Amino acid sequence: MTNKRYKFFVPVLAFVLGSLISLAELGQHASVAQAALGFAIVGVYALALLFLQSRSETASLLSGLPVDERWSSINERALAAAAQVIAVAMVGTFIVVEFSGGDAMPYAYMTAVFAVAYLGFILWFRWRS
Repeated sequence: MTNKRYKFFVPVLAFVLGSLISLAELGQHASVAQAALGFAIVGVYALALLFLQSRSETASLLSGLPVDERWSSINERALAAAAQVIAVAMVGTFIVVEFSGGDAMPYAYMTAVFAVAYLGFILWFRWRS
């Protein structure tokens, strides 16, 4: 995918996500104002990325277009740290919900998906290198 075409990928994806959020809000019998707010939050983010990505290295990075190797390295480290935080949060939430008597299976499933994806990508990248 070229950078020109990829430039619009994240904003378009954000508008699609905003539309799905609005439809879900309306499906739960929320008011039109709540649905519009759900779309506006994601839509404003998408527009800000679209308009700022050529002027700001941070906006460019957030839209998936690292401008140089330094920003690419920062992006990779931030994604790795975020994945570690999510993994610990999922396991911690599972433990808290399990001991408080709630249904912890959704958290167990998400933790299992994360673990399988992680191990699968380790094998994939190891095989590719």
